[in-house]
Amino acid sequence: MFLIQDIYNMLSAEQIQVNWERYIKLIKESFSKERADLLIPFLEKYQDRIMMMPSSAKNWHHSAFAGGYINHVLRVFDCAIKLYNAWGEMGGNLSTYTLEEMKFAALFHDLGKMGQQQGEYFEPNDSKWHVDKLGQIYKFNTDIPAMKIPERSLFLLQEIGCKVSHNEYIAIKVHDGLYDDSNKFYFISNQKETRLRTHLPILLQQANHMAAQIEFEIWDNGEEFKTPIKEKIKPKNASKGDKTLRAASKVNTENNPKLAEATLNIIDSFFKD
Repeated sequence: MFLIQDIYNMLSAEQIQVNWERYIKLIKESFSKERADLLIPFLEKYQDRIMMMPSSAKNWHHSAFAGGYINHVLRVFDCAIKLYNAWGEMGGNLSTYTLEEMKFAALFHDLGKMGQQQGEYFEPNDSKWHVDKLGQIYKFNTDIPAMKIPERSLFLLQEIGCKVSHNEYIAIKVHDGLYDDSNKFYFISNQKETRLRTHLPILLQQANHMAAQIEFEIWDNGEEFKTPIKEKIKPKNASKGDKTLRAASKVNTENNPKLAEATLNIIDSFFKD
């Protein structure tokens, strides 16, 4: 059966919308018009998917619920800003990368979790055993080519013609740190010449790890994920929001009536006066 955390650690429709609007605003404010003009149309084309997709598949990982991806990315972004200041205060050399490079790497490090343009990465899990025994709320779409998330992130960016700097490329590629053995080349060096020339990849890995751990602790403590909301916001396209949210309700609702009720409450809250 679902733990009580699985039901209540979901974002409200209002929070999902606020998070999405903040995400788009950050992109418009942080990058050049040329870059934003490539990114925004792409994100809006796949808004339904990106706005609603989770950040992980298992409930005890991080943000494994509708809207979890944007929730995680924004937390990584906020952690990165704080760590940037900490690195500077402690004597780190901030001149080896730009603030734009740091913000870009934070906001797009996990873009690969959307899957390919032709197919989603996460799918609601229809196996009650996997949901009940392993907490695997979502499963992976095996119809799309297998790629590591950082590499798919970089692939998608180049696919839409969005160039990345050397600093951004390395930071995104190795953001999982030593959880990925292939990153040892970058993090463990026996020669001065092969050491990282900037701490940006380390900062992003720290921000990502920090955000994921915080999200686990929120889940583990049975707390709610909250976003400061000053005013109620309804989606500009109600039918679009309804379609997207109802698609998210397919998470084994037949065998989990409590989850079904919670999900539909989220959907209904979009359309209440």
